[in-house]
Order: sequence, then C-alpha cells, then structure tokens
Amino acid sequence: MKVTLSTPIQAHGEEVTELDLREPTGEDVIALGYPYLIIIGDDDGQAMEIRPKIIARYVAKLAGIPPSAINKVTPGDFSRLTGAVMGFFGVEAEASSS
Repeated sequence: MKVTLSTPIQAHGEEVTELDLREPTGEDVIALGYPYLIIIGDDDGQAMEIRPKIIARYVAKLAGIPPSAINKVTPGDFSRLTGAVMGFFGVEAEASSS
C-alpha cells in the first residue's frame, strides 16, 4: 500500500516522498503486537485505543525505513500512515488515539 507524504522525509540518506507498506505477516504481529487495544466497559460497551508507538514500529518495518525517519513525518502524514496500518487489520482508524 502506497502512502504519499505531504512533506518529504530523509531515510537511508535519500529524500522520500512516498512510503510503500507491505502487508504485515503473522511474524510481524507476534514481534510488534496489535496496533490497537480494545477496552470493554462495565456496561458491555467497547472502545478502541490506537497505539501510536506500535503504529510507528509497523510503518518502519513495513516500509523498510529506519525508525528515526518516522519521527520526522508530519502529524497529517502520520494520520494517513495510521489509517494504512489499521486497514491491514480491518479496523477503521477513526478511533481515539492517545
């Protein structure tokens, strides 16, 4: 899945304007965990918390770039990357993030 960045970043000494995220494998999920947490309330309601640190680890691994490069993306680009990663798990990225 390709995600175009609104602001280029540096990765491996080159300017990057687009990240191509491969689909995660079971090995990736075991190593990184799920990028969200389901919270079940007392009234049987549910909420989802998106885990930005885990999302960042997925982006770095799936795009094959250093984790330090993810620190340079704009908030808007990180939001689009979050949506892309969450899409691999069949989850909409509109849940609350912390």
